[in-house]
Amino acid sequence: MNISCASPILQVADLNKAIAFYCDILGFSREFVYGEPAYYAGVKRNDVIFHLCRSEENAERRGMGSVYVFCDEVDIYYDAIRAKGAEVTSPLNTYPYGMRDFQIKDTDGNLICFGCPVEEGNG
Repeated sequence: MNISCASPILQVADLNKAIAFYCDILGFSREFVYGEPAYYAGVKRNDVIFHLCRSEENAERRGMGSVYVFCDEVDIYYDAIRAKGAEVTSPLNTYPYGMRDFQIKDTDGNLICFGCPVEEGNG
């Protein structure tokens, strides 16, 4: 078996507000929206797709998601999304586990960490 990728499903209160956050602040694009009225959507940036699910009945599940996204140019991205108003919960830093990363919170409290490996001797 070869596993090539995964798409996290993040619970959100307001689907349109969540889509706007991921597109306007984080630079993703709307991949699909499903349902009438809409209750499920996908946002994509390069090979990463987040699924967003409007969760009215299970409010306790909102904000419980956590995702780590591997990327390059993490410093540039950090500055760009902070300038757009992203709520940083852990600032950009180089960590002993060999990654340079930061963490943000989306509009529902889901945590998203963006990071890249640090070359040995550059940390």
